Amino acid sequence: MALSDNDRLQEIFILVGDKLAPVNKKWWYALGLTLLLLAPFYYLVKDSALQVALSRYRAPQIIYSPAVKQPLQIIDKKIFTLLSNTYSGYIKIRNTELEWGVANQPYAAEFKTLGGTLITKVSGSTFVLPSSEKLIVFSRFTSQTKPDVIDVTLSDTHFIHKPDVPINFQLERVNLQNNSDGLIISAGVNNLMAFTVNQIDLPVAVYNNKNEIVAVNFTSINNVLSGETRVFQYSWPTSVAGAVRPEIIPEINIFDRNIFSTQPGISPFNNSR
Repeated sequence: MALSDNDRLQEIFILVGDKLAPVNKKWWYALGLTLLLLAPFYYLVKDSALQVALSRYRAPQIIYSPAVKQPLQIIDKKIFTLLSNTYSGYIKIRNTELEWGVANQPYAAEFKTLGGTLITKVSGSTFVLPSSEKLIVFSRFTSQTKPDVIDVTLSDTHFIHKPDVPINFQLERVNLQNNSDGLIISAGVNNLMAFTVNQIDLPVAVYNNKNEIVAVNFTSINNVLSGETRVFQYSWPTSVAGAVRPEIIPEINIFDRNIFSTQPGISPFNNSR
Protein backbone atom coordinates (compact mmCIF):
# COMPACT_ATOMS: atom_id res chain seq x y z
CA MET A 1 0.00 0.00 0.00
CA ALA A 2 1.41 3.45 -0.98
CA LEU A 3 2.09 6.02 1.73
CA SER A 4 -0.30 8.41 -0.03
CA ASP A 5 -3.11 5.95 0.62
CA ASN A 6 -2.54 5.95 4.37
CA ASP A 7 -4.60 8.77 5.85
CA ARG A 8 -2.93 8.52 9.27
CA LEU A 9 0.55 8.99 7.86
CA GLN A 10 -0.60 11.89 5.76
CA GLU A 11 -1.97 13.61 8.85
CA ILE A 12 1.36 13.10 10.67
CA PHE A 13 3.34 14.60 7.78
CA ILE A 14 0.99 17.57 7.65
CA LEU A 15 1.40 18.19 11.40
CA VAL A 16 5.18 17.94 11.19
CA GLY A 17 5.24 20.27 8.22
CA ASP A 18 3.10 22.80 10.09
CA LYS A 19 5.46 22.70 13.10
CA LEU A 20 8.59 23.15 11.02
CA ALA A 21 7.23 25.79 8.66
CA PRO A 22 7.87 28.75 11.05
CA VAL A 23 11.53 27.79 11.54
CA ASN A 24 13.85 30.30 9.89
CA LYS A 25 15.94 28.98 7.00
CA LYS A 26 19.08 30.25 8.76
CA TRP A 27 18.62 27.59 11.42
CA TRP A 28 18.38 24.92 8.77
CA TYR A 29 21.59 26.18 7.20
CA ALA A 30 23.23 26.24 10.63
CA LEU A 31 22.12 22.66 11.30
CA GLY A 32 23.52 21.43 7.96
CA LEU A 33 26.80 23.26 8.53
CA THR A 34 27.07 21.78 12.03
CA LEU A 35 26.56 18.27 10.68
CA LEU A 36 29.24 18.85 8.04
CA LEU A 37 31.69 20.05 10.69
CA LEU A 38 30.89 17.17 13.03
CA ALA A 39 31.61 14.48 10.40
CA PRO A 40 35.42 14.93 10.28
CA PHE A 41 35.51 15.42 14.06
CA TYR A 42 33.71 12.09 14.50
CA TYR A 43 36.19 10.25 12.33
CA LEU A 44 39.11 11.99 14.05
CA VAL A 45 37.87 10.91 17.47
CA LYS A 46 37.20 7.38 16.22
CA ASP A 47 40.68 7.09 14.71
CA SER A 48 42.31 8.42 17.90
CA ALA A 49 40.40 5.92 20.04
CA LEU A 50 41.45 3.10 17.72
CA GLN A 51 45.12 4.13 17.88
CA VAL A 52 44.99 4.21 21.68
CA ALA A 53 43.41 0.74 21.77
CA LEU A 54 46.02 -0.66 19.38
CA SER A 55 48.89 0.87 21.34
CA ARG A 56 47.74 -0.98 24.46
CA TYR A 57 47.26 -4.30 22.67
CA ARG A 58 49.96 -6.89 23.10
CA ALA A 59 49.75 -9.82 20.70
CA PRO A 60 50.43 -13.22 22.28
CA GLN A 61 54.01 -14.31 21.70
CA ILE A 62 54.29 -17.41 19.54
CA ILE A 63 57.43 -19.43 20.12
CA TYR A 64 58.01 -22.22 17.64
CA SER A 65 59.77 -25.18 19.16
CA PRO A 66 60.28 -28.30 17.03
CA ALA A 67 59.17 -31.52 18.65
CA VAL A 68 62.03 -33.32 20.33
CA LYS A 69 62.54 -36.73 18.75
CA GLN A 70 63.34 -39.64 21.00
CA PRO A 71 66.70 -41.14 19.99
CA LEU A 72 66.97 -44.66 18.66
CA GLN A 73 67.57 -47.25 21.36
CA ILE A 74 69.66 -50.42 21.18
CA ILE A 75 67.46 -52.76 23.17
CA ASP A 76 69.10 -56.13 22.53
CA LYS A 77 72.26 -57.74 21.15
CA LYS A 78 73.68 -61.23 21.14
CA ILE A 79 76.40 -63.46 19.70
CA PHE A 80 75.76 -67.01 18.45
CA THR A 81 78.22 -69.86 18.01
CA LEU A 82 77.26 -71.79 14.88
CA LEU A 83 80.00 -74.29 14.08
CA SER A 84 83.54 -74.60 15.33
CA ASN A 85 85.13 -71.12 15.09
CA THR A 86 82.06 -69.75 13.23
CA TYR A 87 79.94 -67.02 14.78
CA SER A 88 77.14 -64.59 14.03
CA GLY A 89 75.09 -62.11 15.97
CA TYR A 90 72.48 -59.41 15.92
CA ILE A 91 71.41 -56.12 17.43
CA LYS A 92 67.89 -54.81 17.79
CA ILE A 93 67.11 -51.09 17.50
CA ARG A 94 63.87 -49.52 18.71
CA ASN A 95 62.27 -46.40 17.25
CA THR A 96 59.48 -45.04 19.45
CA GLU A 97 58.47 -42.21 17.08
CA LEU A 98 55.03 -42.88 15.58
CA GLU A 99 55.32 -40.58 12.54
CA TRP A 100 59.07 -40.30 12.05
CA GLY A 101 61.60 -42.77 10.73
CA VAL A 102 65.18 -42.86 9.52
CA ALA A 103 66.01 -43.32 5.85
CA ASN A 104 69.70 -44.03 6.38
CA GLN A 105 71.14 -44.92 9.77
CA PRO A 106 74.90 -45.68 9.78
CA TYR A 107 76.14 -48.08 12.43
CA ALA A 108 79.30 -49.91 13.47
CA ALA A 109 79.60 -53.08 15.56
CA GLU A 110 82.78 -54.40 17.12
CA PHE A 111 83.04 -58.03 18.24
CA LYS A 112 85.44 -58.27 21.17
CA THR A 113 86.67 -60.60 23.87
CA LEU A 114 85.87 -59.93 27.53
CA GLY A 115 89.32 -58.40 27.80
CA GLY A 116 88.52 -55.88 25.07
CA THR A 117 90.52 -57.46 22.24
CA LEU A 118 88.95 -56.60 18.88
CA ILE A 119 88.14 -59.67 16.79
CA THR A 120 86.25 -58.15 13.88
CA LYS A 121 84.40 -54.96 13.03
CA VAL A 122 81.28 -54.60 10.93
CA SER A 123 79.85 -51.33 9.60
CA GLY A 124 76.89 -50.51 7.42
CA SER A 125 73.68 -48.51 7.22
CA THR A 126 70.01 -49.35 7.36
CA PHE A 127 66.57 -47.73 7.36
CA VAL A 128 64.42 -47.68 10.49
CA LEU A 129 60.65 -47.51 10.13
CA PRO A 130 58.44 -45.45 12.47
CA SER A 131 57.26 -47.19 15.65
CA SER A 132 59.28 -50.32 14.99
CA GLU A 133 62.05 -52.59 16.21
CA LYS A 134 64.80 -53.05 13.66
CA LEU A 135 66.63 -56.39 13.69
CA ILE A 136 70.11 -56.14 12.17
CA VAL A 137 71.61 -59.58 11.49
CA PHE A 138 75.37 -59.84 11.13
CA SER A 139 76.82 -62.26 8.61
CA ARG A 140 78.69 -65.33 9.78
CA PHE A 141 82.40 -64.97 10.32
CA THR A 142 85.21 -67.24 11.47
CA SER A 143 87.67 -66.56 14.24
CA GLN A 144 90.14 -68.60 16.26
CA THR A 145 89.19 -66.45 19.26
CA LYS A 146 85.66 -66.55 20.62
CA PRO A 147 83.90 -63.18 20.69
CA ASP A 148 82.08 -62.39 23.92
CA VAL A 149 80.62 -58.89 23.53
CA ILE A 150 79.32 -56.56 20.82
CA ASP A 151 79.97 -52.83 21.08
CA VAL A 152 77.59 -50.90 18.85
CA THR A 153 77.83 -47.29 17.73
CA LEU A 154 75.06 -45.41 15.92
CA SER A 155 76.10 -42.38 13.92
CA ASP A 156 74.00 -39.19 13.74
CA THR A 157 70.31 -39.90 13.28
CA HIS A 158 68.23 -37.80 10.87
CA PHE A 159 64.49 -38.34 11.27
CA ILE A 160 62.12 -37.71 8.38
CA HIS A 161 58.33 -37.85 8.31
CA LYS A 162 56.95 -41.06 6.93
CA PRO A 163 55.33 -40.80 3.48
CA ASP A 164 51.64 -41.56 3.18
CA VAL A 165 52.03 -44.91 1.46
CA PRO A 166 49.57 -47.78 2.07
CA ILE A 167 51.54 -50.91 2.99
CA ASN A 168 49.65 -54.18 2.79
CA PHE A 169 51.14 -57.67 2.69
CA GLN A 170 50.50 -60.98 4.42
CA LEU A 171 52.72 -63.81 5.63
CA GLU A 172 51.58 -67.29 4.66
CA ARG A 173 52.55 -70.93 5.36
CA VAL A 174 55.26 -70.26 7.96
CA ASN A 175 56.98 -73.57 8.69
CA LEU A 176 59.86 -74.56 10.99
CA GLN A 177 61.81 -77.81 10.74
CA ASN A 178 64.55 -78.28 13.31
CA ASN A 179 66.28 -81.43 12.06
CA SER A 180 69.57 -82.93 13.15
CA ASP A 181 71.22 -81.76 9.93
CA GLY A 182 70.06 -78.16 10.32
CA LEU A 183 67.26 -75.74 11.04
CA ILE A 184 65.08 -74.73 8.07
CA ILE A 185 62.33 -72.12 8.10
CA SER A 186 60.15 -71.43 5.07
CA ALA A 187 57.28 -69.05 4.45
CA GLY A 188 55.56 -67.00 1.80
CA VAL A 189 54.66 -63.33 1.58
CA ASN A 190 51.65 -62.14 -0.39
CA ASN A 191 51.84 -58.66 -1.92
CA LEU A 192 48.34 -57.21 -1.45
CA MET A 193 49.29 -53.80 -2.80
CA ALA A 194 48.41 -52.43 -6.23
CA PHE A 195 52.02 -52.10 -7.31
CA THR A 196 55.20 -54.15 -7.57
CA VAL A 197 57.56 -54.04 -4.60
CA ASN A 198 61.16 -53.97 -5.79
CA GLN A 199 62.56 -55.29 -2.51
CA ILE A 200 61.16 -56.76 0.69
CA ASP A 201 63.59 -57.35 3.55
CA LEU A 202 62.85 -60.42 5.66
CA PRO A 203 64.74 -60.63 8.96
CA VAL A 204 63.75 -63.54 11.21
CA ALA A 205 64.23 -64.15 14.93
CA VAL A 206 63.76 -67.67 16.27
CA TYR A 207 62.47 -68.08 19.83
CA ASN A 208 62.46 -70.92 22.33
CA ASN A 209 59.59 -71.71 24.69
CA LYS A 210 60.97 -69.15 27.17
CA ASN A 211 60.54 -66.40 24.56
CA GLU A 212 64.31 -66.06 24.20
CA ILE A 213 65.98 -65.50 20.82
CA VAL A 214 68.09 -68.55 19.97
CA ALA A 215 68.84 -67.84 16.29
CA VAL A 216 68.54 -65.09 13.69
CA ASN A 217 68.80 -64.90 9.92
CA PHE A 218 68.08 -62.59 7.03
CA THR A 219 67.02 -62.74 3.41
CA SER A 220 65.29 -60.48 0.90
CA ILE A 221 63.15 -60.92 -2.19
CA ASN A 222 62.94 -58.66 -5.23
CA ASN A 223 60.31 -57.53 -7.73
CA VAL A 224 57.25 -59.00 -6.02
CA LEU A 225 54.30 -58.33 -8.31
CA SER A 226 50.92 -57.08 -7.15
CA GLY A 227 48.91 -60.07 -5.94
CA GLU A 228 51.91 -62.41 -6.06
CA THR A 229 52.84 -64.78 -3.22
CA ARG A 230 56.61 -65.29 -3.10
CA VAL A 231 58.06 -68.23 -1.16
CA PHE A 232 61.39 -67.86 0.67
CA GLN A 233 63.55 -69.92 3.03
CA TYR A 234 66.22 -69.65 5.75
CA SER A 235 68.70 -72.35 6.71
CA TRP A 236 71.23 -73.01 9.45
CA PRO A 237 74.10 -75.54 9.20
CA THR A 238 73.10 -77.29 12.42
CA SER A 239 70.00 -77.80 14.50
CA VAL A 240 69.22 -75.06 17.02
CA ALA A 241 68.41 -76.28 20.50
CA GLY A 242 65.02 -75.08 21.74
CA ALA A 243 63.89 -73.44 18.49
CA VAL A 244 60.09 -73.54 18.43
CA ARG A 245 58.79 -70.26 16.97
CA PRO A 246 60.01 -68.01 14.14
CA GLU A 247 59.09 -64.34 14.05
CA ILE A 248 59.35 -62.88 10.55
CA ILE A 249 58.79 -59.16 10.14
CA PRO A 250 58.70 -58.12 6.45
CA GLU A 251 60.08 -54.62 5.92
CA ILE A 252 59.69 -52.25 2.98
CA ASN A 253 61.86 -49.17 2.79
CA ILE A 254 59.10 -46.59 2.36
CA PHE A 255 61.71 -43.82 2.31
CA ASP A 256 63.12 -45.11 -0.99
CA ARG A 257 61.11 -43.53 -3.80
CA ASN A 258 62.24 -46.30 -6.15
CA ILE A 259 60.97 -49.11 -3.93
CA PHE A 260 57.72 -49.43 -5.91
CA SER A 261 57.00 -49.95 -9.58
CA THR A 262 53.63 -48.79 -10.87
CA GLN A 263 51.80 -48.10 -14.10
CA PRO A 264 52.98 -44.99 -15.99
CA GLY A 265 51.60 -41.81 -14.48
CA ILE A 266 50.72 -43.40 -11.14
CA SER A 267 52.87 -42.91 -8.04
CA PRO A 268 52.25 -44.40 -4.59
CA PHE A 269 53.92 -41.25 -3.22
CA ASN A 270 51.32 -38.83 -4.61
CA ASN A 271 50.13 -38.05 -1.07
CA SER A 272 53.53 -38.08 0.61
CA ARG A 273 54.55 -35.10 2.69
